[in-house]
Amino acid sequence: MGQGSSHALGLALGRPDKRVVVLDGDGSLLMNLGTLVTIAHAAPKNLVHCLCQNGTYETNGAVCIPGRGKVSFTGLAREAGYPKTYASDDLGDWDRAVDRILKEDGPIFVDLRVEPGAPYPEDFRRLYDIECRERFRRALAKS
Repeated sequence: MGQGSSHALGLALGRPDKRVVVLDGDGSLLMNLGTLVTIAHAAPKNLVHCLCQNGTYETNGAVCIPGRGKVSFTGLAREAGYPKTYASDDLGDWDRAVDRILKEDGPIFVDLRVEPGAPYPEDFRRLYDIECRERFRRALAKS
C-alpha cells in the first residue's frame, strides 16, 4: 500500500508517449503523502492521479482512516503543486467530465468520493494478526 502513485510517476516519466492513469485509495495515499510533492515537481503531462476516497483502509479490513471526512485531498494536491485538481461525489458529474479531464495535460489530481465496502468481520484482523505472529515466530526459529 502507498506505492501506486510512485509507480505511476515512474511509468509516466518512462513512457511520455502514453497516458498513465493511477487509481489510488485514500488510505494508500496517506501512507505516502510525499508522492504528491514529487509528482507535482516532476510535472508529467501524461499522468492522471485518481483517488478513490472512501474513508477506509479497504485492503486492511475497511478500518477508518485518520481524519476521515476532514482531510481535503484536493487541497493537499493543490498545495503540493498539482496544476489541476478536481473532486466529484456524483457519478453523473464524473461521467460528463471524465473524457475532457483525460485529454488535459497533467499532472491532474481527481478526488472521487465513493462509498466504502462492507467492513470485514471483526475477527479478520485478529485471525490475520495471529497468523502473521506465528509465521514470524517460525521464521525466527529457523534463523
